[in-house]
Amino acid sequence: MFRRLFSLFNLDIITIYLAHQLLIVLAGYFAVIFFPGHYDPRQFFALVGQGLNRWDAGWYLRIAQEGYNQKSAAFFPLYPLLIHLLSRLGVDPAAAGIFISNLSLAGILAIFYRLASMDYDPQTSRRAMWYLALFPTAFYLSAIYTESLYLLLVLLTFYFLRQGRWLPAGLCGMLAASTRNTGVFLLFPGLWEYWRATKGKISKDVLFLALIPAGLLFFMIFLQAELGNPLAFVEAQQFWHRSFAWPWLSVEQAAVLLWENRSFGRQLLDLSFTLAGLALFFMSLGKERPSYTLFALIGLLVPLFSPAPHAPLLSMPRFVMVLFPIYLTLARLVKVERGHNFILALTSSLFFFLYLLFARGYWVA
Repeated sequence: MFRRLFSLFNLDIITIYLAHQLLIVLAGYFAVIFFPGHYDPRQFFALVGQGLNRWDAGWYLRIAQEGYNQKSAAFFPLYPLLIHLLSRLGVDPAAAGIFISNLSLAGILAIFYRLASMDYDPQTSRRAMWYLALFPTAFYLSAIYTESLYLLLVLLTFYFLRQGRWLPAGLCGMLAASTRNTGVFLLFPGLWEYWRATKGKISKDVLFLALIPAGLLFFMIFLQAELGNPLAFVEAQQFWHRSFAWPWLSVEQAAVLLWENRSFGRQLLDLSFTLAGLALFFMSLGKERPSYTLFALIGLLVPLFSPAPHAPLLSMPRFVMVLFPIYLTLARLVKVERGHNFILALTSSLFFFLYLLFARGYWVA
């Protein structure tokens, strides 16, 4: 079993994983020692680790230790549940969260390479891995956030769908829907892959895909039992001042706020990542698998339907990061090594800078 497990990781995957971790370590360490404060430079791992425990990480750790309330219902349960289980074994909750995220990251690279290799040559597949691991907000894949676990489950779902293994695809999709609200929409790419694989001949094994929305259903049942409201995860959005709007209005409002110089840095960051994600999406049309395109479209649209007045594109740099098809599109478009190296230099520099800000406690996404 261990030999089969280690066969998933080739030298390229290990190298890319270590490059990601090197940026995390350097930026996390510099975020502390380059600024005034009380610290012991010899406590290297403690200094590096504290940068991974910021903002929403506190919500997941509180849920893992104290359970849910009306406000924390906005955060889906699988990730804090895993933290809770490891803490029951004596692991520090923050260390448990970092461990889960970084273990998931290793799995992401291994599965993404295999998934990419189904359609692309090894060089393009390797480049796509580099772009994912060093995306400017890819540090969330190592932080105490759900992004890493969610993306791993998404990739596993697509990997099993491509193989026609409907039961494991349904189970992984169910777990993804228990990790992030957008996970439930994996049902639609799943149905497309099923239709294509069976040439429209539906049989009872399509019911395995019904496991995907069951992840959300189980959470709703839990919320009914715990808080008396199965839709508490929807109503909790009011605490972040999110409300309904059409996607183009969300983008327009962000542009207006940017023009008026209101929270200029945040609006610029959010708008830049949103437009980059949309550009890569449109460039993927007709080139990537329709199920991938559908996944990316849903991942872009869902948050755009629920803007906040102060930040219409709130967290879009983080939401765009998990849309794995954009890395395949980018890798396909890059034809020369010089262009590839330029992209890596740009994204890794932004990764370092944005993570340094995040580790210092500034909001990034």
